Amino acid sequence: MNLLIRPVRISDVQSIYRIMMQEQVMPYIISLPSDRLEQLEDRYRTLPKNVYEFVAEVDGDVVGNAGLVQLSARRSHAGTFYIAVDSNFHGKGIGTALMTKILDLADNWLMLERVELGVLATNPRAQALYERHGFVVEGKKRAAIRSAGEYVDEVVMSRLRPNGLLNRQV
Repeated sequence: MNLLIRPVRISDVQSIYRIMMQEQVMPYIISLPSDRLEQLEDRYRTLPKNVYEFVAEVDGDVVGNAGLVQLSARRSHAGTFYIAVDSNFHGKGIGTALMTKILDLADNWLMLERVELGVLATNPRAQALYERHGFVVEGKKRAAIRSAGEYVDEVVMSRLRPNGLLNRQV
């Protein structure tokens, strides 16, 4: 398997859309089955400067994407993280490779002190991935998201930059 993690391109949008619409992915992301490809194309054409996104490419095919949004003003030391991996590549290291790239950007380039995310309580594999990368549970938002006809809890997690300012204060 020839894996490449690289910045997203507008030409990747169809592959990202395909991943988002997969039955094994859709219940765990904040999208709707009615989302249109054109909406996603518009989003990628106008990504703000505080949004950083990468794709995972295996043998020339996009099989995952992950992003980091740096927050602003008094929260500019923090960012929010999101990820989606093609269901055919779950458990094959794609999520780990994307997280490693995003956390390197956050820690060593943007110098973010805090990265946070939300994961559905019904997605323990993703939560375990985040925990392996130093994320800890901060709390739970009860019935925060509708997914496949049910209300699902969202687990709030965060990670402080290793050896960062906030880690020294804790």
